[in-house]
Amino acid sequence: MATSAAEQTLDPSSLKSFSNAAAGHDGVLSDESGEMVVKPCVQAEIDFYQNTLAEHPDFAELMPTFMGTLSLGAPEQVTDEQVAQLGGDAAAEQEQKDKRLHGAKIATESAIVLENLTFGFKQPNVLDLKLGARLYADGTSEEKAARLDKVASETTSGSLNFRIAGMKVWNGREFVTYDKFYGRKFNADNVNNGFETFFASLFAPGVKKEEAADLLETVLAEITKARHILERAESRMYSASVLIVYEGDSEILASIMSGDKKKPRMEEKAPTTLEVQKSEEEEEEEDEEGPPSAFKVKLIDFAHAQWTPGKGQDENMIKGLKSIEDQMDALIAKLD
Repeated sequence: MATSAAEQTLDPSSLKSFSNAAAGHDGVLSDESGEMVVKPCVQAEIDFYQNTLAEHPDFAELMPTFMGTLSLGAPEQVTDEQVAQLGGDAAAEQEQKDKRLHGAKIATESAIVLENLTFGFKQPNVLDLKLGARLYADGTSEEKAARLDKVASETTSGSLNFRIAGMKVWNGREFVTYDKFYGRKFNADNVNNGFETFFASLFAPGVKKEEAADLLETVLAEITKARHILERAESRMYSASVLIVYEGDSEILASIMSGDKKKPRMEEKAPTTLEVQKSEEEEEEEDEEGPPSAFKVKLIDFAHAQWTPGKGQDENMIKGLKSIEDQMDALIAKLD
């Protein structure tokens, strides 16, 4: 097997724990510069990234930049001696804390290397929105399927095809972490409270309403673009997420928002075939000439994702994206 670019440039011994994840499995790492994240994964997710880059370039733009794969070696086993050194109670407490925010580590030797979506932000606010009412692929055990169906039925996953999986919000002094149980308490009628908490700094005194609305509308446009692309595709993606990141430092955010805005490209506003056929060169020129971005919106987590020609649209995902658009519309309306 050919050595990937990531394997040639990354020293596994130099990797450190990634601290900006809002949800997902434990065990994600980053390189020394912070520009890349190393995510333990199953082979199916590697295959999906590679296949998407080769055959679905429009969807690839919605994903974090894929930089290759990395072999992590066999998963590390914690010995009884290490547990004793930590102190049994402390180790157990830390394990439970990790599980509240993240899922258990994946037992794998493989990892994908991706761009760090929080890189370049001083204080990145991060929101993870898990998509779908059905959260598992075919072949999942009956026990696990029943457990996930129960979670969906008791949360907005069942009613809106998405739920808040976790978020981290800078309050001006420190990050406040909202774990996976935070999002499970909402229903279809009050889930917008979670969006208000995440975007609270945009409603703070001193922030111009038109600038806050402009940022929210552009985030909305990115989500709409993702839906339009999925509506033209045939796929099945289970337990994928929308990740929204925006600058939590109020001074930096105000500086960016008061500058010249990069308006959404035409394909973000209308899904016509002609409007979406802009060249990559034109898009790169726009990116290079524009000011620093106040936010990023990407789709992530593709361990249970496939392209499925002949099976039609992925309504499980599409309905979730539509529901998130509704929540963003409601936020924007509060600024009027």
